[in-house]
Amino acid sequence: MMHIKKGSKSLLKDLNRSIVINMIREKGPISRVAIAKATGLERASITNIVNYLLKKKLIKEVGQDKSSGGRRPTFLDINYDHRIVCGIKIEAERIIFGLTNLRGKIISRSEEKFPRGSKSQEILELIINNIDRIIKSTNLLGIGIGVSGFVNLEKGISIYSPILNWKNVDLAKPLKERYRVPVFISNDVNTLTLAEKWYGAGKKYKNFICITVGEGIGSGIVIDGKFYGGAIGGAGEIGHICIDMNGPKCRCGETGCLEALASDYFLIEEAKKSIVQGKGKFKKSTPRELVEAAKCGDIVAKDIFKRMGRNLGIGVKNAVNLLNPEAIIVGGERIDAYSFFSPTFKEAIKGHSFPEEAKKLDIILTELGEDGWIIGAATLVIRDFFKLPL
Repeated sequence: MMHIKKGSKSLLKDLNRSIVINMIREKGPISRVAIAKATGLERASITNIVNYLLKKKLIKEVGQDKSSGGRRPTFLDINYDHRIVCGIKIEAERIIFGLTNLRGKIISRSEEKFPRGSKSQEILELIINNIDRIIKSTNLLGIGIGVSGFVNLEKGISIYSPILNWKNVDLAKPLKERYRVPVFISNDVNTLTLAEKWYGAGKKYKNFICITVGEGIGSGIVIDGKFYGGAIGGAGEIGHICIDMNGPKCRCGETGCLEALASDYFLIEEAKKSIVQGKGKFKKSTPRELVEAAKCGDIVAKDIFKRMGRNLGIGVKNAVNLLNPEAIIVGGERIDAYSFFSPTFKEAIKGHSFPEEAKKLDIILTELGEDGWIIGAATLVIRDFFKLPL
């Protein structure tokens, strides 16, 4: 039973509404009686709050429970289609757009490509043009955007994104002014981690790390069911820990970073070397070409992925030893090669972690695939919506 603190009537009313609607979101379909038992709120308060939420069309009645006698209780659930949310993922050469309902279910999805190195203003114009195109109604609840690098969460500013070559780019302000809805910007890996926590493999874990592999290497950290962002929101930049002091130079300027030895950059450089040496059946030094070659049994391509997996595992095992998570969830663009790099990846983690930790650690693939990016971005808005006040 919850213990509700006393306070001002207005604050208490908002708090109780939030408790009830989140109980319905987490446990629904659920009856009024069950809500009262779970929250400790009086029946009269439950009735008033439910009537308010029904009037606002935030919840709906969805059928009746079996009864042992007397009136059958009616179930309540969230009206997930009441509003739509726009989730956006900005990559180095592509923007992914998605519209979702309040459950994070994708209603529509589209992409817009742009030349690598495009200016931030050009990308912002592409975002606006596409939002104008896909938003057909005035039912938009908000916009969530995932972007690589450091982000000022409060101001919605991309402080630094090496992949996009951005510094202090204000994304939120122009979108708020144009669409008059809340706009949330976050690190893209954190948005994916949020999606896993709410809807994916992370639902059953209180402590896990979401690792993304692709253009860069990133991680989102959940400790005791809560995100860990660090002092300024920069926690999780696992791609820039050093795993080889004598390794290749990373685009961040340092040497031997995990990103330089396990991201798409590593795959491209290794593919180039193999092509020059006349090795392998692939003709282009692209990650996709390597994946296709590995699928066709190419030994050289497979060996590159094995080395990538080992390097990735060496970096991730440091986080495992430091944080002792229950699970590692792997996502990102290169999940298309997971079957090729996962054996050496898992071996490097479990072979260099404390035995008891390694034994209990789950290493699993994302359940959401590429859609996790836009689901997570949309969930930035959804999460805020279910907070105070309603």
